[in-house]
Amino acid sequence: MNRRTFIGTLGAGLGMVFLPRLPRWRTDDVFVERWSWAMGQPVHVMVFAGSEQEGLDGCGAALAELRRVESRLSLFDAASDLCELNRRAGRKRMRVDPDLRAVLAQAGEFKRATGGAFDVAVEPLMRVWGFHRHRATAPTASELVEAREAVLAAVVELDGDVARLPNAHTQLDFGAIGVGYGIDRALAVLRARGLRRAFIDVSGDMAAVGAPPGEAGWPVEIADPDRRRAGEGRTVAGTRLRDAALATAANTESIVRYGSLVAGHVMDPATGWPAHALRQASVVTRTAVAADALSTAMLVSGREPGGVLRSYAVPG
Repeated sequence: MNRRTFIGTLGAGLGMVFLPRLPRWRTDDVFVERWSWAMGQPVHVMVFAGSEQEGLDGCGAALAELRRVESRLSLFDAASDLCELNRRAGRKRMRVDPDLRAVLAQAGEFKRATGGAFDVAVEPLMRVWGFHRHRATAPTASELVEAREAVLAAVVELDGDVARLPNAHTQLDFGAIGVGYGIDRALAVLRARGLRRAFIDVSGDMAAVGAPPGEAGWPVEIADPDRRRAGEGRTVAGTRLRDAALATAANTESIVRYGSLVAGHVMDPATGWPAHALRQASVVTRTAVAADALSTAMLVSGREPGGVLRSYAVPG
């Protein structure tokens, strides 16, 4: 699920989005934060709780939920539900658990809403471009045509808790939706524990519950992709998140090189080539799963999708 590279810390940003230093709070709430690793990426969880132990327990529960979702939806774990569904493509139906059912349903909605700019059936393109398995040379024209046709012909049938991929060439990749779904689930765990001020960042996908005491929202800044690579830490925009989510998609972080050809990992399903309408796209939405999917769609199409609260684009 590693879609983009991000490390966020209080006071310093080393990725697409970072949190400026937050002020001191005059409150009885205890601020607790944890850094860890989940979904193949760095994770930063911050909460305000009634005690340090309550905060630590909440952070631990959020991390556990992220890892539980990863075990269901990862393309890089042969035992995951997603891998099993891909193995059954063109063969037989599969009874799916609530996580896989929810992601399949939402993925279908985002595909329709974005006119196909977002599509989880891009795995054949990811594979042929060498993102899932190293290759020494760029894909040939015939390989690209075959992969693109597999994407365009893909159908996902979902009937209650039963899913089926009728085309044997259909393969799904949740790299542009799975992290967002995991963040939403982790925040639901924190809410269930009574925590009403929380922030989770997974490698540039982030979402907030409430806001720090006395603040209008959790402050975040979106890094300039050129300045970031130069180590200057410049930003293109800043905003505050309160009961909202932000995700950034770019084709400058995860790349493959074949001689002079440099290809980014966000694919345009219509062309079979890496998206190039924008260099970077960030969106703010109500849920992390929507921010994840719609930032990808915006990067592909160059247009702000419906359902976005705010967007920030870096032209190509």
